[in-house]
Amino acid sequence: MNKILAPILALLFSTLVIAIIPTEAEAAIYEDTLRLHIIAESDSEEDQKLKLKVRDGVLENFGEKLSASGSKEEAEAVAIRLIPEIEELCTEICLKEGFSYKATAEITYEWYDTRFYEDFTLPRGLYCSMKITLGKGEGKNWWCVMYPPLCLDMATAETSEDKYSPEENALITAGGYKIKFKLLELAADLFR
Repeated sequence: MNKILAPILALLFSTLVIAIIPTEAEAAIYEDTLRLHIIAESDSEEDQKLKLKVRDGVLENFGEKLSASGSKEEAEAVAIRLIPEIEELCTEICLKEGFSYKATAEITYEWYDTRFYEDFTLPRGLYCSMKITLGKGEGKNWWCVMYPPLCLDMATAETSEDKYSPEENALITAGGYKIKFKLLELAADLFR
C-alpha cells in the first residue's frame, strides 16, 4: 500500500507546488505596480473627509507627473523626488482645513488584500506604495494604483487595458482570475 501511496502523494504535492508558483505575468503584477496609500488620523468623520481632500490634492497636483512615467521604476523615482513637495502640500491641506497635525510621506512595501474593481482585480500581496500618513495614522485608509495611472483613470472611467502588459491585463480582467489569483495569493502568503 505504501509503495502506491507514496508516488501518488509525491505527484499531488508536485502538482500543487507547480500550480501555486506564480507565472512570470502574475509575479510582474506586483513588480509593475506603484500604489498610493493615504491613512487618516482617525476614523472620525472630519478626519475621513480630510483624507479625501488630501487624496484629491495629491492626484490633482502630482498625478500627471507620476502617470507620465514610462515604468514603475521611473514612477517610483519621481515619487521619491516629490516626497518633500507631497508632504508640504498634504500638511498645508491639513492646516487649511483646521487640523494641527502634519502629513508624512514615504515609499515603502506594504501588504494589500485583493481589490475588486468593475473591470479588473488585483491580487493580494506585497506592493510598492507611496504611503501618506496624516497625523498618527490610526484611521481608515484609502488607496489606488498610482502606476500604471489607474487612480486618474478611475475618475475618467478608463480601464486597465494597455496599462499592464497583455499577459498581466489578461490575468486581471479574465473571468478565471479568481482561481489564478487564489493560487497566486497562496504563494504570496508563503512569503509573508
